[in-house]
Amino acid sequence: MPLSYCKSRGLTRAFAQIIRFNFSEAIAYNPYSVKVFLFFLIQLVSRFFINKIVRLSNLKRVLTCDILLSIVFFVFSFYNLVVI
Repeated sequence: MPLSYCKSRGLTRAFAQIIRFNFSEAIAYNPYSVKVFLFFLIQLVSRFFINKIVRLSNLKRVLTCDILLSIVFFVFSFYNLVVI
């Protein structure tokens, strides 16, 4: 690879390998792919979970917690892709 390359290069191929449980090949395509894939997977699962547990009485507390946790996990997952 050239010295400067796109940090998101190979994410689609890496995601396809992760779905096939070929984690070593996924990391070879993009070293950040597992963290990014986990972010999307956890967000998907948490949306289903939150929709099941939300009651109108504690809606504000659940949404505040969800937003804070999503921001922290987003920064953890995408930090290496964003920082130059």
